[in-house]
Amino acid sequence: MKNHLSVVNKKITRVVCIAFSLIYIVIITGCTHTTPSQYYVLSPIKDTAPPSETDAGKINIIGVGPIKFPKYLNRPQLIRFSGDNEVIVEEFNRWAEPLEQNFTRVLRTNLTRLLVSSYAIDYPWKRSLNVRYQIMLDIHQFETGPDRTVTLKAHWAIFNLLENKKMEVVRKFKYSKKLDEIDYSKIVAQQSKALEMLSQDIAKEIQNLVDQ
Repeated sequence: MKNHLSVVNKKITRVVCIAFSLIYIVIITGCTHTTPSQYYVLSPIKDTAPPSETDAGKINIIGVGPIKFPKYLNRPQLIRFSGDNEVIVEEFNRWAEPLEQNFTRVLRTNLTRLLVSSYAIDYPWKRSLNVRYQIMLDIHQFETGPDRTVTLKAHWAIFNLLENKKMEVVRKFKYSKKLDEIDYSKIVAQQSKALEMLSQDIAKEIQNLVDQ
């Protein structure tokens, strides 16, 4: 009788051990499964101008920067507001490069494509470069609000470096577009559109200065 009970106990113990092992495997497998992240970049305007040869001496060099961003945007994740004071950090929707670098690169590319006789470079630049105009920006908002509105607000100014950094233009800019849904590919596309509109405003003022 004792031998029989011993055999039964051993079988029960074995079954319990197997069950716990299976549960452990399921838990570990569940913990190691992660949601893949999506990565985004702002996109520049299309380069539709035909290739042309321009005398290097006639090219106006435009310096872009510095550009000041709110500190809460200094993160790899995209963010949106769910209320006036609450920010949602999207862990699985991220910038493929730091936002400030991406924003500056796209703005520089846009200006170069919009201004045929100009070439834009990033701040800081070498003193040996004959930069004619410098664009400084202060970005106040660049996010999606609780009502799904994509907003870009900025102050910007153009300085003439060939005339003792004379301030030529000071402007405010605002772009807002309400989306039908929270879709981050559409959000980033609208942010690119907002940056395009800002680029066009700046390019227009630079062209006016060049034509004077």
